[in-house]
Amino acid sequence: MYYPKQIPYLLDKEFKENVAYTEYHIEELEDYCMCIWTMKSKKILDKTIANNILPDACIDIVIDFVNRTICFAGFSKETEPFQLKQNIDYMGVRLKPSVFYSLFHIGADKIMDKEIPFNEIEKEISLEVILNLKDTEERIEYLRCYLLERTRNQKEMQFVELVEELYKNPKEQSVIEIAEKFGYHERHLYRVFKTNYGVAPKVLLNILRLHLCLTFMLEENKDLVEIAYLCGFYDQSHLIREIKKYTGISPLKMLKNYQ
Repeated sequence: MYYPKQIPYLLDKEFKENVAYTEYHIEELEDYCMCIWTMKSKKILDKTIANNILPDACIDIVIDFVNRTICFAGFSKETEPFQLKQNIDYMGVRLKPSVFYSLFHIGADKIMDKEIPFNEIEKEISLEVILNLKDTEERIEYLRCYLLERTRNQKEMQFVELVEELYKNPKEQSVIEIAEKFGYHERHLYRVFKTNYGVAPKVLLNILRLHLCLTFMLEENKDLVEIAYLCGFYDQSHLIREIKKYTGISPLKMLKNYQ
């Protein structure tokens, strides 16, 4: 199953020493969201901590309890350097790729690589009450109820399922093959992907391949030569360049930090 990796809480010693990041999985919502996540500073930060967010084609609902803001945000093109300062108290919902469009009927490309206030998108239900909740469990329950209400009548999951298919077989997929499967011209496929995922087909394939590589490296302990073959890279050098481009560190350094 496609489940994107976010590097800092896995690998960055300074991040882990200063910030508590946790992901909560809600079984009844697993068709629509990856997780509900929390990120809180363990103390008032006396220096800036880097939180480099990898592109994952997901759109998140992000709640900042310190500054009392709620927004939608997504990152697609490159690793986004997000600076954490002083007191941090965030919570978010990581929606699966294409779910934002299914729920709100607004193209994901209108959100991707931007931050849009929540109430500019969600016209039916307000989340303002959550800003006054202090307990993590109460906050999660509030979001759970909101998401259950929002997804109650959702049935169209074709493009969520497509992501899973592409993730499992990155070596076998190409933009031309995907277009042929749907009976689309390539330009139409581009528009469909931008609307559902906020990214072009080639970008989505690269993102999925990146996270599959990280899964093979960090969870299945496969060597780089095998990963390069399984994920359709030309060779090991190509794999190393791509991972370093997105994460900022080499695979070998990443494995050393992880271990």
